[in-house]
Amino acid sequence: AAVAFVARQAARRPVVGGNWKCNPDKQSKLDGLIANINACDTSKCDVFVCPSPLHVPYCLDKFTNGAKVTPQNCNFTGCGAYTGEMAVEQMKDMGITQVLLGHSERRGEFGIFPMDDNTTLATKLKYVLDGGLDCVFCIGEPKEIREKGLDAVLAEMDKQLTQVYSLLDPARVVIAYEPVWAIGTGLTATPGDAQATHAGIRKLIAKNASPAVAEAIRIQYGGSANAKNAPELSAQPDIDGFLVGGAALKPEFAQIVAAIGETKAKM
Repeated sequence: AAVAFVARQAARRPVVGGNWKCNPDKQSKLDGLIANINACDTSKCDVFVCPSPLHVPYCLDKFTNGAKVTPQNCNFTGCGAYTGEMAVEQMKDMGITQVLLGHSERRGEFGIFPMDDNTTLATKLKYVLDGGLDCVFCIGEPKEIREKGLDAVLAEMDKQLTQVYSLLDPARVVIAYEPVWAIGTGLTATPGDAQATHAGIRKLIAKNASPAVAEAIRIQYGGSANAKNAPELSAQPDIDGFLVGGAALKPEFAQIVAAIGETKAKM
């Protein structure tokens, strides 16, 4: 059993993403943010960055450590008369290899009009994978569901995953679990709560996809991770990385990458 546990940990290489959202306000500030990413040691951890769409071209050739530029969204129809959209074909032509889908702010949290739902996101994920890109696929629950307890949270996670279980290729899809109530609020699930949720998500995937997929797929935690709480969160066996918001705009991002890389290497 111990050997199997070690093998599972080795197979799930840590992965940390920095979501810059709609930041910064000036292109001149990008070089400082890029330097923060280039300061990361990627020898033990994969790193990706989600710039604002306007900043993607500038960032494409700037990372020296293998960090992947990962757009924050795409459409599901390809090129054509789709004003304001981005297509997989355009991304591939630019050398982009993966995209972020389903972030809570796209799903309609914080009072923003819902731009995606579970059905459109399932359609997008299939389109992305069929088109040859990898994906970071976000799921998560608002505070009112979290307050009902873990069973209610996992019921919502099942609802968000139901249409994509068959698409969860661990080599091409990373799950980013976002406790929506913790994003940008400074609130963070306790390491025990975060672990219980991640373990529950993995169990859902084992039941509805396969045990092999569940063991291999990486599940990031996306609830206000920072340099202070990253080491303890990293020690949880079912937390395979972080999707970082606010701290991704700060030098401490490299400390988060280092924390999980070093912690997982010892497990």
